[in-house]
Amino acid sequence: MTLIPRPSHNPFNLRVILCCLLLVALQTAAAGGSVTGRPAQIISGDELVLLESGGGIHRVRLSGIKAHPPNQPWGAAARRHLQALVLGRSVTLYYRSTEQTPEVRGQLKHGGADINIRMLSAGLAWLDPAGLSPAEVEEYAAAEQRAQAAGLGIWSDVGREAQPRSIRVPGGPQFRIRP
Repeated sequence: MTLIPRPSHNPFNLRVILCCLLLVALQTAAAGGSVTGRPAQIISGDELVLLESGGGIHRVRLSGIKAHPPNQPWGAAARRHLQALVLGRSVTLYYRSTEQTPEVRGQLKHGGADINIRMLSAGLAWLDPAGLSPAEVEEYAAAEQRAQAAGLGIWSDVGREAQPRSIRVPGGPQFRIRP
């Protein structure tokens, strides 16, 4: 009878393989990618729920912009505007990373148009440069400046108290928010 040597199961080798797989997965997540789907719910002017074509569900925060929550001045208008732009339509979300949070941050496009910039251009969101490249910051800042110059949305005389960098707290003093 000939004995065939059994391969040894070295736990060290298994750990090395698992670590390599983990590093590859982390690099892939950090590199980002794109997801195509349809918005199922618009939560606010900068947040939505996306039903991925492949069946996944993602809570998405639009990168590069901030909008008031629906219960604050101009928040409901921002939410309605985002609904009009994307609800029920096929969109593509370009994201850099999913980080370690349940929400994904990214740039939303429909028909080639950058929805994040359209929210800025309508005066219903303001620039939040965190996570943007220098070129994107310039592009987003230009859209915000055009809305300011035209007096749209939060940049209008009517919206003056809702402007992001000069907000009045009901019954409290005015304070400034640093961008």
